[in-house]
Amino acid sequence: MTFAIGDIHGCFDELLTLLAVCDLACPEEDARFIFVGDYIDRGPDSGRVVDFLIRRQADQERRFICLRGNHEEMLVRAADRHRSDRDLMNWWGNGGEQTLESYGVDDPGDLPAEHLAWFRQLPLMHKDRHRLFVHAGIRPGVPLSLQSPEDLLWIREPFLSSADDHGLLVVHGHTPVTSGRPDLRANRLNLDTGACFGGPLTAAAFSSRRRAPVMFATSMGDLVRL
Repeated sequence: MTFAIGDIHGCFDELLTLLAVCDLACPEEDARFIFVGDYIDRGPDSGRVVDFLIRRQADQERRFICLRGNHEEMLVRAADRHRSDRDLMNWWGNGGEQTLESYGVDDPGDLPAEHLAWFRQLPLMHKDRHRLFVHAGIRPGVPLSLQSPEDLLWIREPFLSSADDHGLLVVHGHTPVTSGRPDLRANRLNLDTGACFGGPLTAAAFSSRRRAPVMFATSMGDLVRL
């Protein structure tokens, strides 16, 4: 079983609750977890979220796959010693202030070196037989090998409104779903249910035998089998 988890944005308590629900749904030791990015900013506990994911990856690297989101990309730029004022203010104005507070520092360059190194090495995508996992989405009609990092991290349109068959089900986050429920389409699945805005944190469970999810779990304790 593979669980894909949407944008966390510093919601540490919700993350722990959601993982507990996933463990109840599938108590297999070989279940995998794929996180689609945006671990930081806006919510209250970015530092705890990142530390938890780093430790879990260190202990069980093959079970915990963490992708880069646009907020990690903004932080990496803001923490670079050659940053511009625009780099710093762009991140700070998009929830970076809450991240600094969670770490107890005043400058992103003062975050723990281990955490900054982790942000820099996060991959942009992961795929299996049936699905492509990515933060924001892809540009329709462009081969996967030619997708730009900017689109993978930031795209909304024309991806969200496209009905194209992308070959793989694209599992993504980035654009909060105002209903608070995951948005499942024939060609994509949006798992950003706005945890940092009062919505739940959501996971989709996939088996190796079918393209579509077999269940959803949320940090509200819900478990919906499909």
